[in-house]
Amino acid sequence: MDSIFAERLRSGDPEAFMRLFSEVSDELYRVAYIYVKNSEDARDVVQETAYRCFKGVGKLKSAEYFRTWAVKTAINCALDILRKNKRTISIEDNQAISIGESPSPENAAVASATLDGLMNKLNEREKSAVVLRHICGLSLEEVAKTLKVPLSTAKSALYRAMNKLRKECFE
Repeated sequence: MDSIFAERLRSGDPEAFMRLFSEVSDELYRVAYIYVKNSEDARDVVQETAYRCFKGVGKLKSAEYFRTWAVKTAINCALDILRKNKRTISIEDNQAISIGESPSPENAAVASATLDGLMNKLNEREKSAVVLRHICGLSLEEVAKTLKVPLSTAKSALYRAMNKLRKECFE
């Protein structure tokens, strides 16, 4: 990213912001859907994320961290919606969140239900660590920085989460 574009972003240029946000919006939707479990709330999360990010873009220290910052903002928005609605995460619709090839509708529903059930076994930090590491593809250092925890804590959360998921899958 060139320095002129980064400076335009930090100064609140709507065009620069829209260019970057449009690049990450699909990923933000997938992350939001994992938390809120329905497409309407996931769209609301993405919209609220756009608002919060645009409003706070001046606080972003470096434009190269925009994606990580936006994902963390989306996770926080999703958790806020869940708290606001005071409901547990449940399967409300079994739409697949496809990355790459689209599975058949039957397989998509089974995969979605299975993923939902597994992710519900994790606590907030573990779920966030799994989403950031394995869905968003962040490094362990980026996961720790995004969650604002020491690297060892991020590693532990991911380790515990993966152990829980393995036990659930193979028992």
